[in-house]
Amino acid sequence: MSGSIYEKLGIDTHKDGVKAIFSKVVDNHYSGAFCNIIDDPWKENWVLCSHSDGSGSKSVQRVLAYGETKDPSVFIDDVFDAVGMNTGDMACCGFVDNLVITDTIAINSFFVPKELVLRGVAIGMTKLKALYAHYGIKLHFLGGETADLPDQVLSYILDASATSRMHKKGLVRGNVVPGDVIFGFSSTGQAIWEDAPNSGQMSNGLTMSRKILMSKEYSYKYPLSTSNPLKPYRGRFRVDGGKREFGEVMTVGEAILSPTRQWVIVIKLLLERLRRKNALHLLHGIVMNTGGGATKIKNIGKGILYRKKHMPEVTMLFDLIQQESGEEWPNMYQTFNMGVGLDVVGSDEGGILEDALSYVSGMVRISFFRLGECELSADGENHVEVAMPDTTSHLY
Repeated sequence: MSGSIYEKLGIDTHKDGVKAIFSKVVDNHYSGAFCNIIDDPWKENWVLCSHSDGSGSKSVQRVLAYGETKDPSVFIDDVFDAVGMNTGDMACCGFVDNLVITDTIAINSFFVPKELVLRGVAIGMTKLKALYAHYGIKLHFLGGETADLPDQVLSYILDASATSRMHKKGLVRGNVVPGDVIFGFSSTGQAIWEDAPNSGQMSNGLTMSRKILMSKEYSYKYPLSTSNPLKPYRGRFRVDGGKREFGEVMTVGEAILSPTRQWVIVIKLLLERLRRKNALHLLHGIVMNTGGGATKIKNIGKGILYRKKHMPEVTMLFDLIQQESGEEWPNMYQTFNMGVGLDVVGSDEGGILEDALSYVSGMVRISFFRLGECELSADGENHVEVAMPDTTSHLY
């Protein structure tokens, strides 16, 4: 992606370097699955998963929004991002209950209202636990670490870690085979539990979306919200502006801050539906499309070509980012989910899996799509062929 806006902003969409560094250090007993999983050393036939992630630079956008609006509620949904990025990934492997969460908050209290952030985290965690409990998901929060680090952190970082264990018979192993079908759930719209329409941003690509869309004046008004003066805000929208671009439904600032969808709820409902139909064996893999965007599906299975993944029409937010940045579409699809937040892969034998997806879609009011199919890869590596709405395709 030489010369792309990603390179100019210092964004790593591949994380290939990280994978190479840790490939021989990380323990993983189920290499086809979406997350790293080990056999539980204390309980036979059980498996253990631990996962760490966070809201990324979305927290910086929240500081920007607070600076403009003075509304402390902007910090509440950061928990939905930080925790959802963990529970969603783990749910892709079947871990949908007894989720133990800790958090780490690194903050520069000279620039950020520390007490308001902490209150927001507490309120957000309370709301999230209640939401999960409504769907029968036990979420245990054990607290964490809060550190004032003004020499290391310009604004603040909210990271979380999640741990869970379960019987291995419930594991979604990523055992994708040629002939499997690729389905997807939309990252946009408004899920039944969401308070407002969701732009689909989730928690990846934030550095690009906020730098490209937010007003140039913020580089000078809030200098600690951008670390490098050579990579400033370059957009034309204020936090409370741009409603026309989103059909008067939300501002550009609200679109960037749309909380990560809680995919663990969707996946739990899907697993329950398949179990009732004695059809869990038809489900072979699930992918949460965060880092890597529409190409994230390459992270499951072995030697699979995910062929002609037909993507839906480009959503308003991602269309706006492309227009404002001039970035090439293949690069957009490699960083953003482009409207498909969750991929589901499995056998379409008897139409049972598609019926289950349709049932869950109706329950949670999230659209789903039939995207493509799986073939054997010619070189033994995983690839995905993304078919974009303009009929062009790109092989990753």
